[in-house]
Amino acid sequence: MKRPLGEFIELTIAYIIIFFILREWLIPIMQLTNTGGMQLFLVFIGLSLALSLCRVHPILSGLVKLGYITWLIVFTYSTSPVFSGETLPFLLSEWTGNMASILSGDFGQVSNAFRTVLFLVLIWMLVYLIHHWVSVRKNIFYFFAMTVFFIATLDTFSDYDGKAAIVKVIVLGLIMTGVLFVKRLWLQVETTSTILEKWKIVIPMLVSVLLVSSVAFFLPKTGPTWADPVPFIQGITGQAGSGTGEKSVGYGQDDSQLGGPFQGDNTLIFTASSRDRHYWRIETKDTYTSKGWIISDGNFGKNVYETNTPILTSLQVGLPENERQIQLDIAVPMPFLIQTYGLLSVSAQDATLIIQDEQTEKMTIEQQAGESKSLSNYSLSYSEPVYSMEQLQLSYPTTLETLDPSYNRFLQLPNQLPQRVRDLASDITKGKATIYDQIKAVESYFRTNGFRYDKNEAAIPAENQDYVDQFLFDTKVGYCDNFSTSMVVLLRSLGIPARWVKGFAPGTAGPITDGLREYRITNDNAHSWVEAYIPGTGWMEFEPTIGFTGNVNIDYDIPLDTADQEEVLQPEKKPEQPQPQEKISEKEQSPSTFNLDAVWTWLKKFTYVWIAIVVLLIIISITLYLQRKTWIPKMHVRVYRKKVADWSNFDSSYHVLLKQLSRIGLRRRDGETLRAFAERVDAALETDEMQKLTEVYEQHVYGKDKEEVDFRELKESWEYLINRTIS
Repeated sequence: MKRPLGEFIELTIAYIIIFFILREWLIPIMQLTNTGGMQLFLVFIGLSLALSLCRVHPILSGLVKLGYITWLIVFTYSTSPVFSGETLPFLLSEWTGNMASILSGDFGQVSNAFRTVLFLVLIWMLVYLIHHWVSVRKNIFYFFAMTVFFIATLDTFSDYDGKAAIVKVIVLGLIMTGVLFVKRLWLQVETTSTILEKWKIVIPMLVSVLLVSSVAFFLPKTGPTWADPVPFIQGITGQAGSGTGEKSVGYGQDDSQLGGPFQGDNTLIFTASSRDRHYWRIETKDTYTSKGWIISDGNFGKNVYETNTPILTSLQVGLPENERQIQLDIAVPMPFLIQTYGLLSVSAQDATLIIQDEQTEKMTIEQQAGESKSLSNYSLSYSEPVYSMEQLQLSYPTTLETLDPSYNRFLQLPNQLPQRVRDLASDITKGKATIYDQIKAVESYFRTNGFRYDKNEAAIPAENQDYVDQFLFDTKVGYCDNFSTSMVVLLRSLGIPARWVKGFAPGTAGPITDGLREYRITNDNAHSWVEAYIPGTGWMEFEPTIGFTGNVNIDYDIPLDTADQEEVLQPEKKPEQPQPQEKISEKEQSPSTFNLDAVWTWLKKFTYVWIAIVVLLIIISITLYLQRKTWIPKMHVRVYRKKVADWSNFDSSYHVLLKQLSRIGLRRRDGETLRAFAERVDAALETDEMQKLTEVYEQHVYGKDKEEVDFRELKESWEYLINRTIS
């Protein structure tokens, strides 16, 4: 039977949309499997859709597709021309060899050519299924939902970036769903219409979808509400940090091989409530190997402290009257203590011992019995140190000669360190009279000489290449490890003791409650920086990484000219606003103290209770689904009893009745009129109420001069039929 032109145009538009959606399926498969020839697969998809659109006989359509598959395999995998005597032997060889591998269970030996054939057959079957959904069912929702799920899953669990693909699929899917809905609506009302009449409905829908999609695309977006699940899954399966490819950002123990790109991870580690902004210090390392950092050999002791007792470190502390507290809530259990500058003591509810390693200054937490322990929350007492500018300006290089030999390990450099690194250190600090000025010159060097912060483009040094030398002279692209390690090496080249510090950057600033600002620290905030020793002052922290701002308090207690004072003050001015990564959103500035991560931490304390609740909810959901034929109609009866009896509510109640009849197996057949369907329903339910309702419904839909009807009687007939379907 010849297809009307209007229907052909509608299907053509639908198949074009389907083609672009299938293209979004194909792109990630090609990228993740490193497969070429995407155009050849797109041609096959287009060919399959065209054959379905033109209603080509299945045998002829199959022969055309098989011919294209044969041509593609020979063209791609055979060295001989397609139309040559070698083609048939090649195909027979591929067939027999691969079938033997499959029958023997050796699937790893299946050739790429045979895998390509299987993939094309899969596309063939998918196109046939889509053709059935579009031309017969007039519903593509399942394919639409599967496509969104497919792309979202790949975007989450692989390196594929599906942001643009999701937008395209959502827009195309909504358009396709709308067009098919109009098609179903026209078939349901059983009326003839022209193409123009249909497009009067379709065009406003298209404009609405495109307008809403455009507005949504250009509006600002908030960050993800939930953390990336991949690092968590890798962690519980023991796969975190394995391999030599892209690493996940976060605090790690092994720093012997630095370099290479990092994958972001916004998993919450802990939250801190504090009046001040802090760098969160964990440990230091002293030996640079030309590839990374390790701990030097030596006899170092351990200091044991109890909670609420003074803790001594190598760092300065502030005045006693400036003592303040920080409350830490740990989201991910850690056996070590998070420190801050000016640390005085630690308070915790549980009786614990704090073990301080004299070599790294890392503090671990143990129970009285000596077992390792993790605290879910504790508080730090601190007094921020204030450094005297007058004292810093007295730090002349000659004072380094009187340092104790114990500082020699902070001057260590590998013998193979290229000379040009030492020469660069001298050039940077030329003309700087004090140790402090030399350190500041090295710290600011990275901000003005073409260096760039990037986690994804950081290089891995070759076997005979120095990590710092590569960064300083070859790439100039990296992240905190590159900048901090380079500064330590440059300072040591000048004879200034320096050490590499690991911990976390301040984090994201949140709302203020009772004078304390909340800071959220995630794996993305894992950071490294520098501590340098200045005679007469002690160890002092410095921040060389581009995009980060240090947290040092300087007391400018020396008289300076105005111009000189501005020059010194500007680099050291403590920022009133956090660094770019820590900008406070309007949402976070609101007085609300609700915190999703805190709620999640609380929920995890009652794991078994929530598992039982989830199981109970699943059982309830299954029960409700199985009993839907009973409770859904009862709910509708209660709802419509409260509604006004008019044409609008009668129309919606009639459609509710049709859905309920469909649930009990009385579905309207293709091509069946409403009157014939009503007669069949009345025969099945042994009533005549359905015919009465249908007669009024047809008058409502098709009649120009509507007669007066008794809506109260109609409501009673409708309710009677609903109850009959339940019984």
